[in-house]
This record gives sequence, C-alpha cells and structure tokens, in this order.
Amino acid sequence: MTLDDRYAFLRRLSADAGALALGWFRRRGALDVEEKGPTDYVSEADRAVERVIADAIAHAFPGDAFLGEETANTLDGVPERLWVVDPIDGTHNFLRGVPYWNVSIAFLERGERALGAICDPCAGAVYHAQRGTGAWRTDAAGETRLAASRRTRLPGGMVCVGHHDRAPDERYMTLRRALMERNVAFRNFGCAALQLAHVAEGRYDAYVEMALSSWDAMAGLLLVEEAGGFAAPFPGSAKLTERAKVVACGRGLSAELMGLVDAA
Repeated sequence: MTLDDRYAFLRRLSADAGALALGWFRRRGALDVEEKGPTDYVSEADRAVERVIADAIAHAFPGDAFLGEETANTLDGVPERLWVVDPIDGTHNFLRGVPYWNVSIAFLERGERALGAICDPCAGAVYHAQRGTGAWRTDAAGETRLAASRRTRLPGGMVCVGHHDRAPDERYMTLRRALMERNVAFRNFGCAALQLAHVAEGRYDAYVEMALSSWDAMAGLLLVEEAGGFAAPFPGSAKLTERAKVVACGRGLSAELMGLVDAA
C-alpha cells in the first residue's frame, strides 16, 4: 500500500471517528468519566473512539504499529510505520460542553511525520496533510489550502500558550510576562492539536507548550509545516512516549519566539 493509499484512508477515518465522537458529545451527560489525575479526565467516549480507530487501522494495515493516548504506555524503538492517535483531544472541554476539541491522527514513517489529520466535528471540518503536498481544510464549502501567518514581528500578534492545570510551572509565567511586555496577546483554549491546526490556518500566529505528548502534537505539527510555517524539532531527544517542548508559528516569527521560549 502506498502513502497515497494511507492518506485517502486517513481522511475517511478521521471524518468517521469525528462523527462517532460528536455522537458521544451530544449525549455526554450519560458518560462514565474517570480522573487519571487532577483535571486529567478520560471517558468511555475516549476509549470507544480510540478502539474504533485502532481496529480500522489494524484491519487495513495489519503490519503497522499503533500508539494511542488511552491504550499505549510503552513503545519499543521507532517502528517503521506508526499511527499516533488522540481519540479526543480536549477531553475537559468535551465533557463541559465546550465545542473546542478534536480527533487527532498522525502517521509516521521511520520516525518522520508523513500524514496528519485533525477532525473538528463541531465545525464540520477536517484539517489534513501529506508531507510535500500542502495542508488543507475540508468542510461543507469544499477544500481550502492552509497558509500559516506571515507576520514578521511578535508585537500585535496572537500566541497560544498551552499548558496543563495539574501543577504550576514558572516557565509559563516567564513566557507570558515576556509576551505581555511586547504587546502580544496570548490565549489557551485547552486543546493542543486544534490550536496547532488553527496556527496552520493562520488564525493564530503561534502555539507554544513546554511539555506535550506525541498524540497531541504530531498531526498538528505536520499541518503547520505543510502550511509554510515553522515547527521546532519534536520530540527531539525525548522518546515518542515522553512529553517534549512544542513551538510552532509562522516562519517570520520563529527566531524571536524561540528566543523567548528558550529564555523562559
């Protein structure tokens, strides 16, 4: 099977998984919910959507490896072909009825991002990319090519600063102060992958998070790169199962933003 075959499969799977997740969202009041830790939730919807995605991949590509947020704790080495999945990114938003969450699926070849799709079911959109062919948004209006921000200076821009809410991290306070001193607006919508897709779309100028999991980042980072933006190396020296720093932005902001992040 070629990469094109996997790309066509991914786009169908992303839309189908998004529709399934949206059904759970509409009946979220009846969900069984567990706390994995403070403000870190998992529901039967997360597990059900991941199971459907994993089963579809196993049926279509039985030789491919799978890394999902809710099922995988370890990964030996770097598989030649690997799917990386977050069944519902933004679970806290999902459970609260906030329509800012997504289904994120990426495909890696020998550790390199090759395919990515982020489904935003509430907006009826799928953001998708194949390495070397650009990044796209598919919705009821058709297909639109994505383009990252063309800003060349941070002042006046908008940067998404993602973080978890489980423990204080002074690096975020330092970064926020630096952004405020430069008259930069910052936001956090509690959903990393979708914010990365919106950076690829040029809606936001940048996204930063000091420690993020592969399933939250892989698809979105490919979208940003294919939309002409900048993505710092990820996961760098960390393993795919470990959290690592994420910086993604329009290319004209990369040097200035990386300077602030490195100083935080």
